[in-house]
Amino acid sequence: MSDTMKAALFYGKKEDMRIETVEIPEIGDGDVLLKVHGSGICGSDARSYFNGVEERYKIPIVFGHELTAEIYKVGNKVKGCSPGERVVVAPIYGCGQCEFCTSGKENLCENVVVIGCTFDGGYAEYMVIPEKGVERGALVKIGKDVSDAAGTMIEPMSCCLHGLRQLHIQPGDSVIVFGAGPIGLSHMILSKKIGAGKVVVIDMVEGRLKEAKAFGADITINGSSKTWEKEVFDFCGPNGADVVVTAAPSVAAVESGIKIIKSGGKLLIFGGLPHGSVWNMDPNIVHYREVTIYGSIDATIDDFRRAAAMAPKLDLERFITHTIPLEEAKEGMEIMRRKEGLKVIFDVSGTIRKGA
Repeated sequence: MSDTMKAALFYGKKEDMRIETVEIPEIGDGDVLLKVHGSGICGSDARSYFNGVEERYKIPIVFGHELTAEIYKVGNKVKGCSPGERVVVAPIYGCGQCEFCTSGKENLCENVVVIGCTFDGGYAEYMVIPEKGVERGALVKIGKDVSDAAGTMIEPMSCCLHGLRQLHIQPGDSVIVFGAGPIGLSHMILSKKIGAGKVVVIDMVEGRLKEAKAFGADITINGSSKTWEKEVFDFCGPNGADVVVTAAPSVAAVESGIKIIKSGGKLLIFGGLPHGSVWNMDPNIVHYREVTIYGSIDATIDDFRRAAAMAPKLDLERFITHTIPLEEAKEGMEIMRRKEGLKVIFDVSGTIRKGA
């Protein structure tokens, strides 16, 4: 084994990503070294790449928190993990001691570790899971029924599952999803699995609406149409939708969502919005109509493990439209900017192109 590896390092400023040869990280007695197989480009990675990063990022940083890997080496104190086992990684884990962690809300921990943000991630041939992550259960083993490509979709699915679990969707509920990208489609698929009766996807890109229909949306609506609201009420009924999910980084989506929600309904703001965004809303909508508004960020390890358990039944490979080598990381970001296809992943070790 060579002592060096290839990695895509981001230096913080707009579009400043460099493919470099660096030393393979050393591990301590409680750590695990992973050989990365595949790593997906998250929308947050692309936003950071094109806009520059916040203060919380380690600089330079190796992005990549949607990944499939194999255990390559384990520290002397590590139990329950063996070289050669295939895993996916829950990229967010808390301190385990604060009020958020002890109440099951580790995603809100103020000292949270975020792989690909505060700790180097999977845009590299090898990466370390530190002892705390191993102890907290960040490594989740997968079987032959989850391919390397499919495994890269478990993390985004876990985030969507985290948001939807707050809503307690009931059998037969009507659900509106704004956004037909990978996150919107994930919400649509999971809503149906949970028991929603009608799921509508709204977007302004016709190509993505076609994808949504192919993925199983009951109907799709072009949000730029003058009749989009009427189409919602015609399908869901005169009172509107039980649940609305905004899976698009748009204040307009949130504003539109509140217009079509049923009294007693639930609005989930899932898509992150640009800093400084302002939403002007009549609070009486919440008061008199008993509308409940939820936020959602990341996922807990419990959400992640549940998503991994569901993965064999979710046909996750169909999300993957572009598979490229890590050396073409910048081109991967450009594909994201052009909104081509759905999911872009890096075939870091060559296993995906071989059909692993």
